[in-house]
Amino acid sequence: MVRRSAPFSASRLAFRLVALTVVLLPAFVGASLAHGQITAQTLVGKAVSDDAQYGDINNAIGRFRDRDIVGCRALLERARSNNPKLPPPGVMMSVLWLGVNQLQPARAGLETDADVLFLKATELTTAFTENAKRKRDCEIRCHAGSGAVAESRKQWDAAQKHLSGWLELDPDNASARQRLGIVLFQLGKEQEALAEFKEAKKLDEKAVHPELAMARLYDDAKQRDTAKKLIEQAVKSAPQDPAVLLATAQWYVGQNDLPAATVNADKALKLDPKSLEAKVVRGAIARVARDYTTAEKYFNEAHVQSPGNFPASNSLAVVLVETDDKESRQRALEMAEANVAMHRDGSPHQANALTTLAWVYYKLGRREDAEKILSQISQNNQLTTDGAYYVAKLLADRGEKDRARKILEEVLTNEAMFATRADAVDLLATLKKTSGN
Repeated sequence: MVRRSAPFSASRLAFRLVALTVVLLPAFVGASLAHGQITAQTLVGKAVSDDAQYGDINNAIGRFRDRDIVGCRALLERARSNNPKLPPPGVMMSVLWLGVNQLQPARAGLETDADVLFLKATELTTAFTENAKRKRDCEIRCHAGSGAVAESRKQWDAAQKHLSGWLELDPDNASARQRLGIVLFQLGKEQEALAEFKEAKKLDEKAVHPELAMARLYDDAKQRDTAKKLIEQAVKSAPQDPAVLLATAQWYVGQNDLPAATVNADKALKLDPKSLEAKVVRGAIARVARDYTTAEKYFNEAHVQSPGNFPASNSLAVVLVETDDKESRQRALEMAEANVAMHRDGSPHQANALTTLAWVYYKLGRREDAEKILSQISQNNQLTTDGAYYVAKLLADRGEKDRARKILEEVLTNEAMFATRADAVDLLATLKKTSGN
């Protein structure tokens, strides 16, 4: 029997740790599970094949449903100690939190476990000396993962350290440079950030335009004037780039400057008449402007070009139901129902598909069906801003004007632009007028 050396064993463990945090964790984070659908298989995945191992897991799920969080965690820790093949307890706890749409504790659990795992992986990788190429690969993954944890915690100095370490090993990685640019901006090093974005663009022509990347960061920081100047610089430096023009159009939509948004979207379409994204963006601008005829034109073109494109079909259903044409309204219903059937549990489009179907039902006079769907979405904490307007509209129709008004005031407090914002503003004004306030 040949004994394996300690470095080899350590390297295998290091790779397993890195694989767990880099590959498995994003899959768990992406899960969107209804409360009643959480099972032992959900938490464990393919880690074990013996159903006998699920005893503590099932009991932990029961404790979680009874809101005994401490007891749940204890059972998961015991299960993991009995079977090291199971995911870390923090990961399983995070999946449970995601199942009830509690993102903050889910994220905290994943960050904690990821941090510990990456630290251990880094320690083991440092000790590994047998294969330089594998060592470099693992070092890059450790820096990328530890940097991601630091970024999520807004620990910008630590993030800069890890991303710089990544780039020392892989200087031609555009993604690392883009992430470093964001971190440098957060540290107040704007010029260095811009330099990283420019280098990323040189390395990858599909990378975000440097001035656009900076504009988005300034916009997030509520420095809109600076953001606008950078947007204008981006267009001036790349007037023939449809991607820049579309990003500019979308930015202007967010500022409720629909004329400027239209100009840039039209330029993008002229440069690339077959652009699916350009058609969807142009349709979205028309929808916000409540120009449903134009919106239908572009959304329909996009849908014909790509029948499986959700933004196109979902938006087309919304605008078709606004018409007086019976066939168009029937088509809206069929498209909305098809999208709901296609985008079921786990789909990132599920909430939007259900929200659209609820609105279509409402417009067709099926208010009870609409209320059921919106109630379900609200209970799952998945209500979009457009959905909030739909709820307010239903409440107002039922005479519950105070509740409707409260919802609208909360939604409109946020500066963010959404498709039905103008409708929400009009409805709130009507409710205030009728109440005398």
